[in-house]
Amino acid sequence: MQKITSLTLALTERCNFSCPYCPQPRGKKTLKIEDIMAFLDFLKPRLQKEVWLGFYGGEPLLAWPLVEKTVAFAEKKFKNSFHFTLTSNGSLLKKKHISFFKEKRFELVLSYDGLAQEKRDPGSIAAVEAALQNLQEFYPKGYTINSVFTPRTVSLLAASMEKMMGQGHRNLRYALDLSIPWEKPDLEALERQLARLVAVCMKHRQKTRGTPLENFREEGKTGVFACSAGRDRLALLPDNSVWGCYLFYDLLGHTPGYPDHKKYCFGKLPAFIAAGTKNKAVAVHYMDLRQDYFFTVKKELCSLCDMLETCSVCPVVAALATSRLGVIPSWTCRVKAIQTRCKEVFTNSD
Repeated sequence: MQKITSLTLALTERCNFSCPYCPQPRGKKTLKIEDIMAFLDFLKPRLQKEVWLGFYGGEPLLAWPLVEKTVAFAEKKFKNSFHFTLTSNGSLLKKKHISFFKEKRFELVLSYDGLAQEKRDPGSIAAVEAALQNLQEFYPKGYTINSVFTPRTVSLLAASMEKMMGQGHRNLRYALDLSIPWEKPDLEALERQLARLVAVCMKHRQKTRGTPLENFREEGKTGVFACSAGRDRLALLPDNSVWGCYLFYDLLGHTPGYPDHKKYCFGKLPAFIAAGTKNKAVAVHYMDLRQDYFFTVKKELCSLCDMLETCSVCPVVAALATSRLGVIPSWTCRVKAIQTRCKEVFTNSD
């Protein structure tokens, strides 16, 4: 393992939403502040000078006291510079939370699906839109809206992004649920939507000289993608288990008898702390999670693909569809190709 630059605390399994595309099972487990403190204390010698500390769930605002206590502990006991993030569905977000985020310079990710929110949780629309209005007023630079679209809702993608751009939100991101099949009609719909989105973003850029859509922004670097889980990233889950990334818990956390569970789980927190440097026996398994080691369900090697240095596929998201880490479903390759083409059209139009 390298020096750690990113930590995730999945505070609770509890959530007030039941999103159809969310792989996380709902439960009642919630972390204790004593365990969070022990986790951070143990990792103290391994932390970089600057560390991203993310709060996740479930819905982390259902465990709000843990956020406040963890921030206070990190600021008091550590010389490291922490950059705090929190991902929320926004329905419980109040002005007191926003004031705290602004004071502590949080980067907030608010999960809101635009016009597709009605398909996700129609009863949440008023609360989330009220939260967005408060964020715009009191913390306009501190949040990103992440919108997830599925084959069922992809027809709403461009209009959703256009509406939020028109409302003046500064940072937007769309994501696609690739854990379920995208058939030919779905892919055709995606291509139409992204072509329309390119036109919307070009028009917006002409007016503002920029784009709020992160998907179309220049990244400035290429290369072979390597999953950072277990390398310089760790996560503590509500059941007190430690993983290289919280997504591995969604995939493997409830099948302790499965061989991959032992390969990628560092164990419960007391065992993780007791193991010390022996944890590298688990960490080594994360080293193979590189794009050039992946292949498709048709046995096509990613290392031979022309898109190798511009494509990145989360191995867990792929495995949610194929049941094997590093094995990519065929529709993911087609989706990535469409996204790459559309981004290139936008980039080259400048």
